[in-house]
Amino acid sequence: MLCKLSDVKTMLNISLEDTTQDAKLNLLIKQYSALIEGYIGYKLARADYTEEVHSENNRQLLQLNHFPLQNVSSVSVGGEDLTDWKMFPEYSRWGRLYRGLGWGQKAYSRGFTHDIVSGVWDIKVSYTAGYYLPNDTGYVEGAENSLPYDISTCCLNCVVEKYNLDAMGATGLKAHSEGHISDTYSDEANNTGLSESARLLLKKYVYYGVA
Repeated sequence: MLCKLSDVKTMLNISLEDTTQDAKLNLLIKQYSALIEGYIGYKLARADYTEEVHSENNRQLLQLNHFPLQNVSSVSVGGEDLTDWKMFPEYSRWGRLYRGLGWGQKAYSRGFTHDIVSGVWDIKVSYTAGYYLPNDTGYVEGAENSLPYDISTCCLNCVVEKYNLDAMGATGLKAHSEGHISDTYSDEANNTGLSESARLLLKKYVYYGVA
């Protein structure tokens, strides 16, 4: 989960000893954690991946399936171990591993287009990717390997807002006018389930594909 139950309860002025709302709050945290990951396009939890397979190509960047990269333990091509790859922060953030010679020689490269002949699927990479989440033992607020604080805060704010709207019976309420009693309900723009302010906060984390 992308934020702590204890932080949500603190924001809602609910005593930590009061567990009557824990089930609902945990469901909301899970819901918005999933919505956020769905919006940005990738999993955020830290995990190990063993011998993930990729095809050879003449490009210098190998796109892995998970990110950001925290550590790469082994890389092999056709069963031969490689050590001439590098992790650069600007590439690692999006799961891209750099090798100056390119990743194999069994495909034809056409610049920004896809290779006209697919390379052999014999690259294997073992690595660690993702962040420590707020409830993980290794989580340290502000550390590079921990979930960025603004993502955690975004989840926290979404949960608090949803809980308060439910409590007021105003779920989905976007605008209210006292004069002629005019209520406007949100249509959850873009079908993300996230507010515009949340989407703006998360925009820099959205994955748009291979550059």
